[in-house]
Amino acid sequence: MKQLMADPSRTEALSRWRDCLEQEGWMTSCRHEDCPIIDALGRVIAEPVFAFRSVPHYVGAAMDGFAVRADDTTGLLPGEGRRLSVLPPGSPWRPQTAVVVDTGDALPDGTDSVIMKEHVVFDAQRIEFRSSVSPGQHVRKVGEDMLQGQLVLPAERVVSPADLAACLAVGADRVRVFARPRICVIPTGSEIVDSSDELPSGSIRDINSYMLAALFGSWGAVVKRHPVVADDREGLWQAISKVLPENDMVVINAGTSSGTEDFTATVLAGLGRVCCHGVAIRPGRPVILAVVQGNPVVGLPGYPVSCMLTAELFTQELIYQYQRKSIPPKQTVQAKLGKAVESRLGVEEFLRVSLDRGLPLPQAMPLARGASLISTLTQAQGLLRIGPDTDKLSAGEIVAIELF
Repeated sequence: MKQLMADPSRTEALSRWRDCLEQEGWMTSCRHEDCPIIDALGRVIAEPVFAFRSVPHYVGAAMDGFAVRADDTTGLLPGEGRRLSVLPPGSPWRPQTAVVVDTGDALPDGTDSVIMKEHVVFDAQRIEFRSSVSPGQHVRKVGEDMLQGQLVLPAERVVSPADLAACLAVGADRVRVFARPRICVIPTGSEIVDSSDELPSGSIRDINSYMLAALFGSWGAVVKRHPVVADDREGLWQAISKVLPENDMVVINAGTSSGTEDFTATVLAGLGRVCCHGVAIRPGRPVILAVVQGNPVVGLPGYPVSCMLTAELFTQELIYQYQRKSIPPKQTVQAKLGKAVESRLGVEEFLRVSLDRGLPLPQAMPLARGASLISTLTQAQGLLRIGPDTDKLSAGEIVAIELF
């Protein structure tokens, strides 16, 4: 009798899959694309950004006041005042005169300094002041902030609102960024329908592909949803073959188990390489991790809870890595387990829980385990991970809960 091999752990399965992807060069194949800087918030810079122009690009007033030539203010004795005529707006500057300027105005030709308005007496035709100014006082010089040709943003920097402003200031209206991964989601199943009409007995509304598209989109991916593919080997083969060339990842939903109409594993084995089929986790055991034409292809279980969990466990890191981004840190809290939980040795379990307020710790109440129970996806506030070496957790035990 042939001995059944144990499913690999989640860590081992991911390691196998990543090794396959590295051999194919997928991990370093991320495309670059040009992007308007105003649309680049949160994107990762692929090539350094340099200043097209200096900031400021002209000599300007740094204060509200009067533009003057510094030489016209020198030689004042203690307590002595000096007067300068104020030119009408638009008049060319001439020696021994002053021009009204506001902060940011270009300095009139011939002037080199600004006297702050707080330091003069002004009667609309002339100003009087009692201290000299030095050349360049209260003046912003060309390139004082950033010089033309200066590095503004290095490669692999996530664009922030301030970075966006800096790029606009230096004329970098378009930047080169790492592309968002293109993902195609293929829902499968002869019983799956994409309709809001009343469903006949035995038919199931497609919800998973929309859930997955929203999930991947929230991680930065560009997602397309393929029409539902019936349980047909040739139809699934053709669908995958068609979408592979124009996508960076393909995600197939359902058909991953060992039923008579579950063709995902055999089709992927025929098209490429199945790195792993079956992982020692609960729920989500029949997940498939494959590489086809150099790209990752994932087969996710059909039950919604299993589908959501395995998408988070096996695709999130790749989607972020493709964009050269780090996964946002997950927040965890300590909680008191509301009731005893039994688990299976050798299997890593992820149990959804609701959290009730309590002192000094909240109470974590395990929700029903059914992988088909859509309601638990909305009722849960967190996830309890039960390691493969644990078969029971007692009521009242302090556990770590990963918040959603």
